[in-house]
Amino acid sequence: MKRILALVLAMALALTVAMPVFAADETQIPLDADHLDLITAEEAVIADGSITVNEINQFAFLLPEVVPIDGTVVIHIKGSSDSDFRAWLLGAGSSEEKGSAATFSNQWRATENGFTAPGEFEKYIELIAEDFDAQGFTEANRVNFKAPSYDSNLENFTLSYLGVIYGPMSEVEGDAAAEAQPFADAAAAALAAAQAANGDEAAVNAALSDAEAAVAALEEKAALGFPAVNDLLKAAKDSVKEINSIINSAAEEAAVEAISADVAAVADALASAQAAGEDIDAINAALESANTAAANLAAAAENSEFTAVKTASREAGETVSEIEGILKDAEDAKKAAEEAAAKEAEEAAAKKKQTVTIVVIVVVVVVVLAIVAVVVIGALKKKKK
Repeated sequence: MKRILALVLAMALALTVAMPVFAADETQIPLDADHLDLITAEEAVIADGSITVNEINQFAFLLPEVVPIDGTVVIHIKGSSDSDFRAWLLGAGSSEEKGSAATFSNQWRATENGFTAPGEFEKYIELIAEDFDAQGFTEANRVNFKAPSYDSNLENFTLSYLGVIYGPMSEVEGDAAAEAQPFADAAAAALAAAQAANGDEAAVNAALSDAEAAVAALEEKAALGFPAVNDLLKAAKDSVKEINSIINSAAEEAAVEAISADVAAVADALASAQAAGEDIDAINAALESANTAAANLAAAAENSEFTAVKTASREAGETVSEIEGILKDAEDAKKAAEEAAAKEAEEAAAKKKQTVTIVVIVVVVVVVLAIVAVVVIGALKKKKK
């Protein structure tokens, strides 16, 4: 079923690509000497359906129909240029002030509409007929291309296509959006397929390819500058982003599962260290286990782009430090106990020594007193005799 959906999407995209550029009635203007104005064919290079001018200030092409005052046309151009350029309509007629080059519409500048020189371009230009130069004309009959300023020239300016649509840009944009819509729909359908894939990696990757193809097609159309098409492009890009999130979520889940044993080992080591009391050997064993698991997690984090894996590694390092703290506390407690026992033994020995000394002194005193008594008694006996 998923494979069938992918094929349907591919066919929809192919059919859309095969459609004409827009549904609006667009008339192509031949880029030949018969339609050229303001310059002669000798001042340009006309070949293979295109025209190239260099070091020329301006040139024009005749429109298939005139544009009355307040009338609107959309000029469709393709080509390339080494410099900025401008475009507008020219009035039908000639005056003493402006000759046959009186401006008869708003003026459009390429670099103000997304063009960067040097480079290629494809643009739609909305021009509304008006007697801009106040020469008394009532209609336009040509579209003019001019250098970026009155005292500069066009540089390697090539037109490869020139078309005109009689009507406002809104109609053209509507047609552009209508043509772009199937691509946006294809991206949305791809997202729905990815969401329904239930972990089927091949199906999700196929959906991503379809959505990316839709985005590529929309990017080409969005280059023309229509806001409505840009909105469709944004929606399609959002679909690609969400599909990538689905892929990344599945991959992250797999990555987290792969490190789960080491995460559990670190947690178990902490629990063991906390329950060991002052058993330093048990704490050291827990620390060794935690260090091994933490090293595994650090290696996994180094090669992973997932936050969950990096967080697990960081927390494992913190747990190792915590166990090291438990070990230090246990060692300090053992050292304190040993020092206390040593002091107690020392005090006991000193007390014992003191007791012995006292006993000796008492014995000596008793002996002395006994001797004195004997001497005294002996003396008394002699005196009685």
